[in-house]
Amino acid sequence: NAQSTLGQPVVTSPRYTDVLPSLSVAWTVTPEQTLRASASQTLSRPEYRELAPVQFREVLGGDNVVGNPDLQRSLIRNLDLRWEWYPSPAEAVSVAFFAKDFQDPIERVFLGTSGTRIVTFTNAEGAHNYGVELELRKGLGFVSEALETTTFFTNATLMKSEIVINQSLAGTFQTADNRPMVGQSPYVANAGLTYASPDNSVSATVLYNVAGRRIVSAAELPLPNVYEEERHALDFSLRFPLMAGVKGKADFENVLDSPYQMVQGSVVREHYRTGRRISFGVTWQP
Repeated sequence: NAQSTLGQPVVTSPRYTDVLPSLSVAWTVTPEQTLRASASQTLSRPEYRELAPVQFREVLGGDNVVGNPDLQRSLIRNLDLRWEWYPSPAEAVSVAFFAKDFQDPIERVFLGTSGTRIVTFTNAEGAHNYGVELELRKGLGFVSEALETTTFFTNATLMKSEIVINQSLAGTFQTADNRPMVGQSPYVANAGLTYASPDNSVSATVLYNVAGRRIVSAAELPLPNVYEEERHALDFSLRFPLMAGVKGKADFENVLDSPYQMVQGSVVREHYRTGRRISFGVTWQP
């Protein structure tokens, strides 16, 4: 149930009966190694703002967004194969291959209009997404005894996605079909270091993240797509004792303060920074 500011009521009540089977198999190759395989059927339902044909203005960027009451839910078929190796209780190595097949994926679309910019949502016919994920957690004691309680961890995902456009939309609006899915980065990487003193009274963690360039709105032809550029993030946290029963903590978030930047062709649509955040706290336990 929705009603626009002009008083026009809109009611949409889609009903589906979906069977969502899943199957997973784990094989213990050795006491330290496991091979896992899984297959599943999942779904993704449209959000209220994606369904309601009520226009609103986004706070960041100022785009006017309007929902689409004809949206269908998306069905997703998933296949995963993962090898895991645990050299020690605190260490792990894994390699995973995955593939996803989408039916009616929901896409955010930038419309070409002569007036105010309009963004809406529509179903593509289908999409394919596949890639590999690598994960490592390793203690650094082999480098030096001073690093015995320091652990390095990282995971990285490389992926490729391809969209299949519903040709029946050609009479309304059409986007390029030789492109990745909206919101899909070609790579994502995380890395970090954790340290804990021998008595666990002091601990510190450094976290790093980067996500590759991705489409945030697929544009109606002949307009170019809207991309969010690659962005790097770095966080740091520290925990330490102050006195009996009292502990201090310090958190430094978004240390690099890399900008968020959206571009469309040669035009920078949005460019902003969220700023660094520094917080200190004290906890007391009698």
